[in-house]
Amino acid sequence: MRIHLLRTVSSLRVTQVLDVGCGSGESLAALADTGGYELTGVDISQEALCLTRRRVPNARLDRLDIEREALPDQYDLVMSLQVLEHILDDMSALRNIAGMARSYVLISTVQGRMRSSEIAIGHVRNYSPIELRRKLEIIGLEVLKIWGWGFPFYSPLYRTLTEWVPGGPPSGPIGRFGLLGAWLLYHIYRLNWPGRGDILFALAKKRRQGNWGHDPEE
Repeated sequence: MRIHLLRTVSSLRVTQVLDVGCGSGESLAALADTGGYELTGVDISQEALCLTRRRVPNARLDRLDIEREALPDQYDLVMSLQVLEHILDDMSALRNIAGMARSYVLISTVQGRMRSSEIAIGHVRNYSPIELRRKLEIIGLEVLKIWGWGFPFYSPLYRTLTEWVPGGPPSGPIGRFGLLGAWLLYHIYRLNWPGRGDILFALAKKRRQGNWGHDPEE
């Protein structure tokens, strides 16, 4: 998904990027490696922010509960990847995300039947493309594009296999074999077919007069 993210963000020609629910900093690190971005990350977990600080020392980081608060600043792009499905009050979170966006919002979440392994790691809902579009439009965003990612190696293959793992997918620190597995998954996922899969992406922009650079649908 790293390459897919980089292609999407680079097409927008943005500079200031905020990652909501940045976790341990994978997405921010990918953008930092590319260069040319002013990066900010927020997360409710102080432990996650400490991990991100090690990986992306030049990023600005803040602790934030996206259901209840927002930063006072605005950013060219606000992205929130694989976070929304964990949030009880998703509409409040989306309003706060939109309020921090100067131009674009990029969301990724999960669609399809919720698996028991996903409930085990804190998912409270999955989304359909229609539902995600409707919620983004309700908060005043113009949806530019909704698409899937991950077929066939993430979904259905990996997503189905994790059903048989007690406690859901592995989490926390990983050892040498875990790193090898992550490396293999990274290269296998590069073979996923574009535009299909259970990872659901939505790209939207603020409803304003004027343009903010390149529209990826043009």
